[in-house]
Amino acid sequence: MNVLACDTATAVMHLALVRFEEDTPVFYETSATTLGTKHSELLIPRILELCARCNIDMKNLDLLVCTSGPGSFTGLRIAMSTLKGISLATGIPLVSVPTLDVYQGCVKMYPGAVLATIDAKKQRFYAALFVDGKRTSEDLDVSVEQIEQLLAGYPTALLTGIDAPLLAQKLSNETQDKIRVDAYAGTNLAFVLADMGRAQYLSQGSDDIGKGPSYVRKSDAEIALQKIIHSLEVSHD
Repeated sequence: MNVLACDTATAVMHLALVRFEEDTPVFYETSATTLGTKHSELLIPRILELCARCNIDMKNLDLLVCTSGPGSFTGLRIAMSTLKGISLATGIPLVSVPTLDVYQGCVKMYPGAVLATIDAKKQRFYAALFVDGKRTSEDLDVSVEQIEQLLAGYPTALLTGIDAPLLAQKLSNETQDKIRVDAYAGTNLAFVLADMGRAQYLSQGSDDIGKGPSYVRKSDAEIALQKIIHSLEVSHD
């Protein structure tokens, strides 16, 4: 099974092309590049380059995998819409995997509490707590103070995810004393995403083509629209 995996939920574009024979990866090639706002213009060229380097025609891919969120509103849409377009054009199945589950999957052998996190801006973080490899919280949109409350019941914890170092800097000294920061967070994210997506496809099948990204927070546009609607309702009253 040839699996193409893509994540653009953050400023870093993660790509992998992995060939599995039964449960064993025969080969894989990955890339991780900080592109910021250039995901939309560079994703397709990077996918084509990756397929060319691996001598695999896109029509010979067996599965497409992307992250489903949380993450950047625009970034999540870029990866998912691009792979949906390929899926619709070729018939290749597509699955999406929760972003924070993938970060936890990169350190799945770590015992104890693991907090996977992404900077959500506005002094908040997207986060999910895992204990001994099992998810114990939903995807959260939380402040630093709420994260400290979440970690209070654990003697130690590992912070992972692209923005783990940023979060660690903002924690109180007391909390900093009991946490470790994953210095290699996301290093093998694209491969882990491909592996998790493959397992999900084999157990659950492909996503419904209408499935969209999972947003923990409403976008600024949605919030602005709600304010306009509310103001119109008030004026009519």
